[in-house]
Amino acid sequence: MLFYTPAFLVFFVLLLLTLWAVHRSEPRKVILLVASYIFYMWWNPAFILLIMFSTVVNYLVGGRLEAEEGRSRRRMLLVVSMCANLGLLFIFKYFGLFSDSLLGLMRLLGSDPSWTSINITLPVGISFYTFQAMSYTIDVYRRKIPVTHSPLDFALFVAFFPQLVAGPIVRAAVFLPQLKKDITVSCDQRTVFLILRGLAKKVLIADNLALLADGVFATPGDWPSIIIWAATLAFSIQIYCDFSGYSDIAIGIARILGFKFPRNFNHPYIARNPSDFWQRWHISLSSWLRDYLYISLGGNRHGSWITYRNLMLTMLLGGLWHGASWNFVVWGFLHGFLLVVHRLYSSAKTEDSPSNPLVTLLSVLLMQYCVLVTWISFRLTDFDLMQVALWKFVLFDFNFDVAGLGLGSLSFFSTLTIMVAFVVLQTISVRVGRIHNYLGNMRPVPAFIICVLFGFAAFFLWPMTQVPFIYFQF
Repeated sequence: MLFYTPAFLVFFVLLLLTLWAVHRSEPRKVILLVASYIFYMWWNPAFILLIMFSTVVNYLVGGRLEAEEGRSRRRMLLVVSMCANLGLLFIFKYFGLFSDSLLGLMRLLGSDPSWTSINITLPVGISFYTFQAMSYTIDVYRRKIPVTHSPLDFALFVAFFPQLVAGPIVRAAVFLPQLKKDITVSCDQRTVFLILRGLAKKVLIADNLALLADGVFATPGDWPSIIIWAATLAFSIQIYCDFSGYSDIAIGIARILGFKFPRNFNHPYIARNPSDFWQRWHISLSSWLRDYLYISLGGNRHGSWITYRNLMLTMLLGGLWHGASWNFVVWGFLHGFLLVVHRLYSSAKTEDSPSNPLVTLLSVLLMQYCVLVTWISFRLTDFDLMQVALWKFVLFDFNFDVAGLGLGSLSFFSTLTIMVAFVVLQTISVRVGRIHNYLGNMRPVPAFIICVLFGFAAFFLWPMTQVPFIYFQF
C-alpha cells in the first residue's frame, strides 16, 4: 500500500475515524496495531508471520535479560536474539546471494553442482523492522533502557506502519516512552506541508527523473559522458527525493497519530566531507551502524589501524544491508575508503584552518563528485555495465554531439528543468531552514495558494503508473 494511492487514503481516513470514535489510549493502541498489520499484509499476508516472530522473540529475550544477572547468561540471550533476527535476514534476503556466489565459485573450480539459482521473495521492509527490533534487545542488554512489560506496546513499536517498510529506523528509547502518554490525533499546518513536501519529492521529482536514469543506465555504453553525467545527477536527486520523501510522509503521518520521529535527512548534498555526509544521509541508519556496529567493534579506542578497519567493516556491512548484491558491497567499500581517507587527512592536520568560503565550496564539490561516483556503483548491479558507466563518468570524453540519440523519448529536457528546480528549492531550504516549517508559519491565504499550486503541479507531473519507493527493496 503506497502512501500516495487512493487505497492508502481510504485506509488512513478510516483509521482516523476509528481513533476519533475511541477515547481511551489502550484501545487506540490496539487499533493502531491492527491497522499496522493490515497495512503490512497488503503486500503479502503471509509475511506478517515474520514480524510476529521478531516481536515475540525480542520481547521474550528482553524480559529474560531483565531477570538474569549473570554475564554469560545475558550474553547467551543476546546471541539467541541476534541469531533469530539476523537469521531472518539471511534466509529471506541473503541466502540467494550466498547460493549464487557458491554456485559460481564451484563452477569456476571445475565442479558442476546439481542445484540452480534459488529465488526467495524478499519481504518488504525486513531490514528496517529487524534492525528496529534488534536495537531494543541490544539496549536492554546494555542496560540503556528499561524493559517494557507490555506486549501490546512492544508489538506496536515493531510494527507501527508509517515507518515500517522504509524507515526511519526508530529506536525503542524514542518510541516506547511515547506510548506511556495518551494517544492523540491532531494535525497542524506544518504537518500538512511536511507531508506535501514528501509527496512532491516522490511523485513530482523522483518518479519523473527515473525515466532518464533508467533509460541511460540500461545501456551506458550507448551514451557519451555528458549523458552519463546527466543520468548520474538525475539518479542522485531521484534516490534522495524518493527516500527522504518517504521519510517526510512517514514522519508527518506519525505526527498526526501523536508520535514524534527523528529527522532522517539534513541536506546531504551540501556535505563537505564523508563524515559530514553520513551525519546528513539516512541518519537513522548511519547512527544505528555507529552505535551498534562501529562502537561494538571497538570504534576509535584501539589505535588508528583498528579504527580504519572498523570504519571499513561498518561501511561494507552497511552496504550489504542495502541489498543482496555485490554492487552494494562495492558501494559500501567506496564509502568506507572515503571515510578512511578523510580520517587520515584529519589526523595529519596540525591545526584547524580558518573558515574560507572558497575552500568550503571546493570541499562540497569534491565530496559530491565522490558521492556521484558511488551512486553509479549503487545503481548498477551488473559489473560490466558499472565499469562502462564509471569509465565514462570519470574519464570525460568531451563528446557533446547528442543529436539523434533519442533523448526526447527519455524526457531529457524536462528532466533538466526538474533538476534545476530541485537545486533552487534545496538552496531556498538551506537558507530558510526546513521549508515545511517556513510554509507552516504562513498565513492561511498564502498557504492555501501554495497548496493550489501543488495541486496544479501534481495534475501535470503525476506519473501515469505507480512507482514503488526505491528503499522498499531493502
